Amino acid sequence: MILNRARTAIQMLTGVAAVALCSAGGVSAAHADTVETNEAAFESFVADLKVDDTTEAALNARFDRLSPTEQERFLDAVSEDPLSVMEFSEAQAPTLTAEPTRDRAGASRYTATYPVNVNLWGITTGTFNLRYGFEATSIAVTRNLECTGWFSGFGGPWSINQTASNYISAGAGTCKVHHRLSFLYQGSSWMANKEQGLTYRGTALVSGWLKNI
Repeated sequence: MILNRARTAIQMLTGVAAVALCSAGGVSAAHADTVETNEAAFESFVADLKVDDTTEAALNARFDRLSPTEQERFLDAVSEDPLSVMEFSEAQAPTLTAEPTRDRAGASRYTATYPVNVNLWGITTGTFNLRYGFEATSIAVTRNLECTGWFSGFGGPWSINQTASNYISAGAGTCKVHHRLSFLYQGSSWMANKEQGLTYRGTALVSGWLKNI
């Protein structure tokens, strides 16, 4: 009798352990499916950006370090507006270079450049560029020569067009570039407009910016 009871108890414990093991396996399988689905969705998003192989690998590795919940939150944001996940920051402060020639009024020619990166988790995917050429004395801009903007970096579903304008007011010269962005993703399109600009008073930088308009 005691032997039979012991055998029954062992059989019950074995059955409970088997159920627990199966349950654990089911959770793990569901978790793996979720992660795999998230990874596939993100890889498709990055592939659409058409960044270079090094950048693509860095983005995929960064996404893999997110928890499943964080991954889903990010993908939801991408679905609502792909532009919302991008970050904009100065690649470097505006730089000014001078040409050796001077005109009769003592003004020299200068070229200012101003790159602003588009990042995802601090990984650069593209750059807004502005180039401003002008003549100036040490205290005033006297003539505008060039105001140009362009975008370098990812392609794919992005479409980016630029228009530029410049003017001089009270000795300060300003170059503005309007970037018109559109993004086609999974059959839907999004639009954004950004203004990038530089203002110099003579050879002194007054301000540089990239803002929504």
